Amino acid sequence: MEEYAEDRKFEPPDKKPHNEGICLFSDSKSCYGDDIESILKEITPKISGYEETIVADPHGEGLDLMLDDPVEAEKTILKSSLWLIHYKCITKYDLKDNFRSAINATPPRTQVCILIDAPETEHDDIEAELDEITDSKNVYTVKSKPVLRNSMRQYLDMSANPKRGREEVIKWNNNVCDLIDARS
Repeated sequence: MEEYAEDRKFEPPDKKPHNEGICLFSDSKSCYGDDIESILKEITPKISGYEETIVADPHGEGLDLMLDDPVEAEKTILKSSLWLIHYKCITKYDLKDNFRSAINATPPRTQVCILIDAPETEHDDIEAELDEITDSKNVYTVKSKPVLRNSMRQYLDMSANPKRGREEVIKWNNNVCDLIDARS
C-alpha cells in the first residue's frame, strides 16, 4: 500500500484502478452460506462507475490472522476498508479486546459489518454480548444476506468509490499508510 498524491487521478482498470480491500473474518470463509466473491459478482453491476474506478480485493483469512497475532494482523487488515466479521469470531475465540482495538484503530470511512446468522430469538443476546466492541460509529450489525448485499453495495458505491469521493478515498488511504508506518 502506498500513499496517494492529493492530485491522484483514478484511471480505468487497464491503467491503474483503486484497489478496495474487503476482509472476511469467518470460520467457514463464507457469508450466509455464500463465498464473498459470489456476493461481489452479484452487486458490482449495480455500483455506479465500479468497473472504471475500483477493484475489490477480498481477503478471506482475517480470522486466522487475528488468532495468530492480533497486533501483527492489524498491519494487514487495516488495508481493507470493509470488514465482514461473523459474530462467533468475536464471541467464540475470546477476541473481543483484539477486535475492539483493531476497530478503534480504523480511520473514518472504514466500515465494519458484524454478521449475525443465528435464529432471531437469539439476536438481542448476541447484540448485548457484542455491545462492548461496537461503540464505533463504523460498526453495523447485519442479520441477513439481503441486508449484507445491500450494505456492501451502498458502501462500495457511496463511500469507497473514487468516482464519487476521490478526496475521501485518498484521505482514507493515506491515514492507513500512516497507521501502518506507526506500527512498523
